[in-house]
Parts: sequence; structure tokens; C-alpha cells
Amino acid sequence: MLNKSAMWLGNVALFFITPFAINNFINGRLDVAIASFFIMVIFALNTITVVFWKRYYSWVSLLVLSPAILMFCYYSIPNQGIIGVLWSFPALVCLYYLLPEKQAWGANVVIIALCTYLAFNTFERGLAMRIFATLSLISAFTAVSIRQINKQQIELHRLAITDSLTGLYNRTLLRAALDEVITHHHKLLGECHLLTLDVDHFKRINDQFGHDQGDEALRNMAHCIRDHVGTHGVVFRHGGEEFIAVLEDLSWQAAKKLAEDIRLAVASIEVLPEFKTTLSIGLARLKPQMNRIDWIRESDRNLYLAKNQGRNQTVAS
Repeated sequence: MLNKSAMWLGNVALFFITPFAINNFINGRLDVAIASFFIMVIFALNTITVVFWKRYYSWVSLLVLSPAILMFCYYSIPNQGIIGVLWSFPALVCLYYLLPEKQAWGANVVIIALCTYLAFNTFERGLAMRIFATLSLISAFTAVSIRQINKQQIELHRLAITDSLTGLYNRTLLRAALDEVITHHHKLLGECHLLTLDVDHFKRINDQFGHDQGDEALRNMAHCIRDHVGTHGVVFRHGGEEFIAVLEDLSWQAAKKLAEDIRLAVASIEVLPEFKTTLSIGLARLKPQMNRIDWIRESDRNLYLAKNQGRNQTVAS
């Protein structure tokens, strides 16, 4: 979010601030003009880093832009009066889009304190109090709004990558996760393994108990698989009654043992009251030069072998 905010705010700021900076320069208000141009340079720098390097450095906004805004307020309010105060309002708001939340709070407190001090030295007491109240309210409302927006974005992201039935990650995230694991593996040469797990005769569960009970059985099996994988990897629901687990930093023997532990654990629990079922599992290690499609294909092939050889077993290669 900060990346896009920096880019768009930079473009808007350059569009609106430039003519005012030029006007201040022409009219001899060099201190305000210099502060304006300095702010423009920082916004331009943020835009360049986001567009060309896909990076945003919030420390630039904290350590360079925030002092530049303070300098601008320090010169503009005494020189331009209420017009200088008006410029402080967008300054407060923009920092919430450019900085992490706590840093934005701190920067806003400093700006409000400086503007209030300048207001009491420039205007009559009543107007200065109104300026302080208005700045504080705008800062508070913006902080609350940004927090709500961030919460909603986090929740939307969670919903987008999570299977609503089981609470596991869904196949939307699987492709990116596998590509990241493969890249990491080829760089560091750590051991990685892929488990494909499929519920045996799941159609019978739906036919015998109904789809609602079938969903409950899937949830129970998903939780059992996730609990056993634990910190050794990540579990995804691949679709229907099939799950995929990505294991990292386990030896080949440990990965095979974990697969067997999962199979035995699922076979031992009642996925529905007084009802048990089993899993067939295909296990494939990540080999040199293997890509995501090859890795999944080998794990699937082992799963089909496990099914064809009688189910309720693990085939590994």
C-alpha cells in the first residue's frame, strides 16, 4: 500500500505544489519557495524509486520529508498567515499514507505542535485554538480511517488466500508459494518435499452422510494434517478432498516419517461420530532443475500409485 501511495501522492503533489513554489519564488518568498522545492524533490524521488526499482523507502519520508514539511510550515505560516495553515492540512494527511502507522502518529504530533506554536504567535488566541482543534481532528480522523482501511485490506487478503471451509491456504496462493520455495531451494540447496494427500472413498462419505457432514469430515482431516505438519511446512487445500503440504528443511527420512505419521493419525481419528477414513499420500522430493509443474506432477504420480496399490498408504520418490 505504501508503494502505491508514495507514487500517486508524489504525482499529485508535483502537480499542485509546483505552481505555488514558482509563485513564491517569483514573489521573493525564497524560504517558502526553497522548502516547497525540497518537498517536490522528495516526492519525485519516491515516485522514481517506486516506478523504476519497485521499492519504497519509508525512512526517506520520515527523516527527510517530515523535516521538510516542518521547515515549510515554519516559514509559510508567519509569512502567509492562514494560507500557510491551510497547507499544513494535506501535510498531516499525506504522512499517514507515506509512513507506517506509529511513525505517522509521531510525525503528526510534531507538526501539530509546531503549527500550534506558530499559530499562537501569528494569530489571535481564539483563532489559534481553532487551528489547533482542526489540525488535531483531521489527524485523528485520518488515523482512524487509515487503520480501518488497513484492517479491511488485511482481511480481504486473508479471504483471498484462505479456503473458507477448512481454514487452510487455498490453491490461489499455492503457485506463488511453490515458486518461492523452489527459488529458495535452488539458492541455498536445502531439502524440500511435496505431499499430495487425498481422502480415500470420499464420495461414499457424501453419499452416506450428506454434503454437510462431508464438509465436517474435511475440516477435521484438514486440522489433523495441519497440526501434524506444524512448523515443518505449510498446508493447502488443493481442491475437493485433496490437500498439498510443502515441507522444508526436513531430511528425506524425516519427510517420509511425517507422511506416515499424518496417514496413521487421520486413520485413527473419528472424522465424524463413530466414523473413520483413510488417506492416500504421494511424496516427492524437490530435485535439481525441477520446476513447479514437474514437482507437482511427480507428487501426483506417487499419489495415483498409492491409490492403485490399495489406498491408505504413502508412495515416495
